[in-house]
Amino acid sequence: MVKKAIGLNEAGILIAALPADGTAPAENAYAALGKTYKDTATLETAEGETVACECEEMDEPEDEIYIPGTTTLKFSTSDLDPETCFMAFGGTLSEDKKTWEAPQSFSSKEVAVRFTTRSGLEVNIGRAKMSTRINWAIKRDGYGLLEHSLTVLTPKVAGVKKMSVTDTTIANQPNA
Repeated sequence: MVKKAIGLNEAGILIAALPADGTAPAENAYAALGKTYKDTATLETAEGETVACECEEMDEPEDEIYIPGTTTLKFSTSDLDPETCFMAFGGTLSEDKKTWEAPQSFSSKEVAVRFTTRSGLEVNIGRAKMSTRINWAIKRDGYGLLEHSLTVLTPKVAGVKKMSVTDTTIANQPNA
C-alpha cells in the first residue's frame, strides 16, 4: 500500500446545488467557493454510540445497536467577495457582480461535493447540508474568511451514493 499525500489539487473543493428531485447534479454544475484557506479543510466522522437493549431477566444486553456518528466536512475559503457570498448564502447579486445583498435570513442548503487530493484520491459526497458563516477580522492584518460546514446526509434517491473515495491512479488500470 502506497502512502497517500494529503492536500487538495488545484481545483479545490467543488460544490453543486442539488436539483429539487434529489438526483445528482450535472457535471458542469460543480464550482469552487474560492481557494481553500491553509489548514482549514477536515473530513471527520464523529464517534458513534452503542445502545444496549437490556432486560431484567438477563445479565447481558439482549441486543446492541451501533449508531454511527455524523460525518462532517469543514473548510474555509478566503474569497470574501460579492460573487462568492452570493454562491454561499443566496440573496441578490448585481448584474455587474460588484454588489451582493444578503437574503432576509440565512439558511443551510443541500449540495453535492467533490474534491481530489494531490495524490489522486477523489472524494464524492452525494448529499450534504451546507451552512456558511462569515469570519472576518477587520484589522490591519485581518483576513476575511467564509467558514463552511457540511454534514453528510443520506441521498433521497436510489443510485446516488452517500460518499465514495476513488483512487484515480489505479481506477483506470486493467485488473492484473
